[in-house]
Formats: sequence, C-alpha cells, structure tokens
Amino acid sequence: MKKLACQDIGLNCGYIIEGKSDEDIVKSAEQHIWEIHAIKQEEITSEMKAKIKQNIRNS
Repeated sequence: MKKLACQDIGLNCGYIIEGKSDEDIVKSAEQHIWEIHAIKQEEITSEMKAKIKQNIRNS
C-alpha cells in the first residue's frame, strides 16, 4: 500500500489518501483536491502534481 498526506502537498488538510500504486494515489489526490478544496483539475499546477508524486510513501 501507498499513502499521501494532503498536508504534505501544501494544503491545510489532515486527509490521508491510500492506494495500491502511485497512479492510484495521483488519481485519488486529484479527485480529493477537486471535491474538497474546489481546485479544478485544469487548475492543478505542475508544481502541485510534482509534490503529489514526490510525497507518496509506502505505508
């Protein structure tokens, strides 16, 4: 399993995203960012996408 803490990508949020692969985490993170933080997919910057990928950890 892999995980990502939303706060690790710079958002003030305690949500933890878990998944089987990096791709699952990225997809779930983008969905969470859109649904909870009202940031549309096209507004997610390349810097934020890089932070997502860099902060994925094995759980």
